[in-house]
Amino acid sequence: MKSPDPTAWRAGPFIDFSPYVGRPETVDAELERIREQLRRTLDGRIFEREDLAWYRRAYVEAFLFMYDTSFYDREANRYRIDEILDDGEREFGGYDFIMLWQSYPRLGIDGRNQIDFYRDMPGGLPGLRALTERAHERGVRVFVSYNPWDIGTRREAGTAPSADPRGYRYTFSEKGAPVMADAEALAALIEAIGADGVFLDTMAFDDPGFRVPLERANPHVVFNPEGVPPLDALNSITGSWLPHSALVPPKLSTIRWLEPRFSFRAIDRESLDRRAYIQEAFFHGCGLVVWENIFGWWNPWSSEERSLLRRCVRLLRQYAEAFQDPNWKPYVATHVEGVYAHRWHWGDITVHTLLNASGGPVDAPVLTVPSPAEGGFELRHYDVWQGMEIQLEAHADSHRLALSLKPGEAGCVVSAPADVALACPPALTTKPSAMEGTGINRTRVTLADLTLQVSAPSDPVTDGEVPEGMCRVPGGLFRFVVRHNTSTVMEGACYGGVDHHLDKNHPPRYIELADYWMDETEVTNGDYREFLAETHYMPRDPTHFLRHWRRVEEEEREPWTWSVPAGKERHPVVWVDLDDARAYARWAGKRLPREEEWQRAAGFAVWPWGDRFDPSLCNSGSDDTTPVDQYPGGVSCYGILDMVGNVWEWTESERDDGHTRYAIIRGGSHLRVEGSIWYNASGAQPNDCHEKMLLMYPGLDRCATIGFRCIKDIA
Repeated sequence: MKSPDPTAWRAGPFIDFSPYVGRPETVDAELERIREQLRRTLDGRIFEREDLAWYRRAYVEAFLFMYDTSFYDREANRYRIDEILDDGEREFGGYDFIMLWQSYPRLGIDGRNQIDFYRDMPGGLPGLRALTERAHERGVRVFVSYNPWDIGTRREAGTAPSADPRGYRYTFSEKGAPVMADAEALAALIEAIGADGVFLDTMAFDDPGFRVPLERANPHVVFNPEGVPPLDALNSITGSWLPHSALVPPKLSTIRWLEPRFSFRAIDRESLDRRAYIQEAFFHGCGLVVWENIFGWWNPWSSEERSLLRRCVRLLRQYAEAFQDPNWKPYVATHVEGVYAHRWHWGDITVHTLLNASGGPVDAPVLTVPSPAEGGFELRHYDVWQGMEIQLEAHADSHRLALSLKPGEAGCVVSAPADVALACPPALTTKPSAMEGTGINRTRVTLADLTLQVSAPSDPVTDGEVPEGMCRVPGGLFRFVVRHNTSTVMEGACYGGVDHHLDKNHPPRYIELADYWMDETEVTNGDYREFLAETHYMPRDPTHFLRHWRRVEEEEREPWTWSVPAGKERHPVVWVDLDDARAYARWAGKRLPREEEWQRAAGFAVWPWGDRFDPSLCNSGSDDTTPVDQYPGGVSCYGILDMVGNVWEWTESERDDGHTRYAIIRGGSHLRVEGSIWYNASGAQPNDCHEKMLLMYPGLDRCATIGFRCIKDIA
């Protein structure tokens, strides 16, 4: 048998335990000696803190994608926090905490940073505080997220990025001590909304300079990294995500073996069938991350998966003390090859978790247990996974417990003294819950189910008439070829089947287009002021509407009295959402272009002016917008200006699958956000590239970098 290597085991996050499965007692004693040796190298004092004791039993984490329509009701302008928590109790056994994800894949459209996205959520920070307080009333904690890769957007006051090799963002005090640049802003957010913890996206550990401000804001704050931390980080990190690959026997988490109070939750966001890793996580005594809206791709948990999780969570909570047993024994002997077992203790109670990885069904004696005469008291044995008591089977020199396990199925056996009252309720069935269908709709939708909002035709132009300031675009059969964007990462997709949700290139489509007229330039601030003066338009939710225009306090509700910033009459109007653009188009007797109409008008080359990018022909990589006619050399073959760079342009492309709303924006903008693969595309974009703009509510949908132009139909 292979000799254990304590140095190698301490250095890595996982141990290959295959040589020690079903080991003899002599080897078990050696493993215990090594475990104690390694524990002496750790600082585990944080696990003794009573204020963090709740986190040791945090088995269900909800990843709440804040753009999901089940999270925020834009018609009623309210967070659906009670519906979310009701659904969690009914379908997943109840959430221990929820994580509010606000940033990716929206970061980079304009200059707002990740903290700004929380500030700009509906109701601002007071609205998020009310949400948090309601969750606390329901016994659920609330986490926010932190993205260390967000180094290219607006910097918080007094901070500046540096080239740290880990990709973190630092500033330096006068004495040169490094601290995380956005730590103070994140701390202020935590204090303002009453958050309980922080999800450390893409990270495996924290940083002392980063941690201090957060602990000052909330002394009980919990850090929850995406990656499994190194052992030396256990002085501040008490839980993390655990990838599905780490759960497959005979792997063993080094942290789970040394410090079972560490709070692991398993995750596999791409999986279309979660049954295996739900049961593997339970086998290791770990919880799960519930995540259904994967950045705009709806990947719901099935009834069977939800039922499995409810069963696991019930047992994890019922025997939580056992699953934190410091002397637990992984991969103890069984009588069936390929059936694995872990042994845990809680006083006089022994818990075995099992996993049938044999490849076939099992209906046979699996475990050896003490005989009735051993230990001085009678034991009773319960298959709590199935909800039944098990009778001992006497063999030549032992007593055994027979179990029935399906291929891949987990199991749980509890042995307790006969005089110990032990609840053994029937196992939860795999049938839908009694309230199935009363909450969130979990129908699996594909991208083909995204409903396109149909626009009404514009006031028609009589053939032969030449509308002022517009260019004619010929129709015909158009081969529409589009890719998602020029950035490295793509998730969520826009069209097609669910199996294409990571595809950047969409299949070609042939679309028959009629001739139409398109605005020569983007709608300007001056144009929009004329619209306001004539219509007295006021959006239902004015948050950030024309945020850059000047107004006085008593005129906040009268945008027709506001003033265009000096010198920007001919700049494209921004800080308008899709409905603000539609309102202008209706007033002008026009409509917004469909995506394919926009692309046809941009021409058939790579860029409107040709096949090679020329930075002198568009506004890209600058600090601000420019007049809409400043780059006449960048004109498209149909005479249309400013189709790339300057500002993104809304198109009539709003889609909704019942969970995610989005619209397509085209052309790119002047702003170039760099430093991470996770940002949206930025800067000028080629003619065949589009960007999926997630929609939530006007305060987030209005941006400093998105404007629009209109088209007119021909009679």
